[in-house]
Amino acid sequence: MHFLKKYPKIVKFTCLATVSFGAGWLYYQVKTTKKILSNALDTSILSIIEPTAVEKSKDDDFFVIDITGDPNRQETYLQKWTALKFSFAKRLLVLASSENRFLRKRAVRQLARIKKLESWQYSQLADMIDARTAVGLARTPDVEPRLFNNPPLRFLGHTHDMIVDVMKDFLVNLHAMSQHPCMGYFISKAFLDLHEVEKFGDDITPYELKNFIQTSEELLPTCLESLLHHASLGKYAKDIAELNGLPLLMEIHNRFKDNLSVTATICRIISYLSMHRNLLDEMYKSGWVGLLAQWVKHDDVRISIPASKALANLDCDEDPVYLQRLYPLHPSTRIVQTPKVDVVFIHGLLGGVFFTWRQRQRNQDPLGFLGKKGAPESLTQNNSTCINKQCTEKRNKIQRISDPQMREFLEEFETHTAYGCLCNDYDFVWEDIPVNTNETATGPYCCSGFKYVCMEKSEDECYTNCWPRDWLAQDCDRLRIIGVNYETNLSLWTPICPVEKVKTLEERSDELIEQLERVEVGKRPIVWVTHSMGGLMVKCLLNKASENGNKRIRDLYTNTRGIIFYSTPHLGSSVASFSQASALVIWPSIEVQELQKHSPQLVQIHQKFLRLIKNHPMKIVTFVETKPTVVSAMKFKFLVVEPDSGNPGYGEYYEIPLDHLGICKPASRHSFLYQKVLHMITSILEESGPV
Repeated sequence: MHFLKKYPKIVKFTCLATVSFGAGWLYYQVKTTKKILSNALDTSILSIIEPTAVEKSKDDDFFVIDITGDPNRQETYLQKWTALKFSFAKRLLVLASSENRFLRKRAVRQLARIKKLESWQYSQLADMIDARTAVGLARTPDVEPRLFNNPPLRFLGHTHDMIVDVMKDFLVNLHAMSQHPCMGYFISKAFLDLHEVEKFGDDITPYELKNFIQTSEELLPTCLESLLHHASLGKYAKDIAELNGLPLLMEIHNRFKDNLSVTATICRIISYLSMHRNLLDEMYKSGWVGLLAQWVKHDDVRISIPASKALANLDCDEDPVYLQRLYPLHPSTRIVQTPKVDVVFIHGLLGGVFFTWRQRQRNQDPLGFLGKKGAPESLTQNNSTCINKQCTEKRNKIQRISDPQMREFLEEFETHTAYGCLCNDYDFVWEDIPVNTNETATGPYCCSGFKYVCMEKSEDECYTNCWPRDWLAQDCDRLRIIGVNYETNLSLWTPICPVEKVKTLEERSDELIEQLERVEVGKRPIVWVTHSMGGLMVKCLLNKASENGNKRIRDLYTNTRGIIFYSTPHLGSSVASFSQASALVIWPSIEVQELQKHSPQLVQIHQKFLRLIKNHPMKIVTFVETKPTVVSAMKFKFLVVEPDSGNPGYGEYYEIPLDHLGICKPASRHSFLYQKVLHMITSILEESGPV
């Protein structure tokens, strides 16, 4: 005690040195352990010596030898090499079950790199893989499909009518468990009890009556639509698995493999079920993990995006669970580096994450606001013209130019780029250039010829139905991209669910806040990309978040760095304003009523939002349409968002010569509509600094 009082500085220095040494020692041990584990699991040597063979020497060391001259020796050594890889794969499987998360993920990543085993070896490995490891493999790029067992066939001897009866019993039991009126209403309309046939006499059989109401081939897809709505309600999704619905869905998938709409519906049902991680083992036993691994690579985004969500939710080694409205667009695989910025895309009225953000085709028909053209039957990546056709169109366009000097210049440029010239002397203007801007608009409106040529060479061959996932993820590192999906309607005559309460803008914002907070949006800088009504939701959300006492929710506001508005009606739209007589006929939905021109609610939300951004400045870019939108059903045009309503009065403002639905769909990577978004996100990434 006397020593402590006499030499306080020495004691203090000694304590600090001890603590520092201990922390340094602990850090050294952690780094050393990770290095050992990494080296122990490094399979890069396998790929290096894969083409040749390995022979064991007298001192038990492995070395590479040339065996190309002796076919018998070659076959022997390749068998030994395959056996070695198989033994190593089994060791990795043991490590994949470790309690250490880092070690588990590392082992799974290395296991996916082992290729060229025998079929029986893959079969044995598949039998050894547990559900958690299978999900990790499914979320690893280029994994071998044979590592997943084929789903069991539980309805192999059932006819189509027998499957229909199984589906009916399943839905009846589901309704008995949930007592949700929508399910009861659907059952009463889609199926007919046998005793009701007596009303029609003996000349008609039950199945003939069923066909009279609806053909048997159409009945199962219709049942799936009802099941999708039931699963989307969240708390009812797990009932599907508890009533043994997973094998039934697998059987329906096997019978409708060529029907993309049926496959997309089933995939979305599975994505809702994936919100309950305790169902992982049951989903794995039913074969869904292996099938989801295939669907992630599907050309149709209605299948690949929900499949990515399902696997992300089932991955117990990753924390976030994406609820009903959220779909992770990127990354779709397990990530190694932590994202630096979250980019959230929110569509508008009648939109959807599966088709709002698709690429615009230059030669397509006008998009219909009320017709089928807004949501195509197929949303595949290959359903459009590819680069070769685009090049032909470009050459034809050059030939049609009347100015001989301009035609000669473009032909010369094409020749130079074809031979790999850098073309530093040229600047190229982006597509979709605005026709009007405000004084704060900065562009950029063009790029150097060198950058333009590099972009053309790196451009994907085919059209994309999700440019945030396919373009933005390639052009920017360290992003997490999330798509928001919600249902809307134009009229109360055709509600999504007759008994479900339609949500107001305020209620939708509350729901979105809860779901975004669950996946930790707000922990890092945020950029919001919105179309139409989606912009109103973001403003309402930020207004609410700024006043919330929960720091994690308030961070949605404080960490917002930028917002993109694609034709958002900040002060409403004249399209949503109906006379009293028209309103009685149309019976506009809640969403449409809230969008009326100069709505007091919208004015209040916008004024509050302007006060917020004065206290917390952020980058804001606004695009507004100048062309009318075609209403397919009625064959007339109207301007959905007028400039006075689309201009928020803050940030950069651009008027684009496109209609309401085309303005959020860039024609290519060279479009100003895309390049401006890319420019904003890149600048925010640079400002955010290291993680």
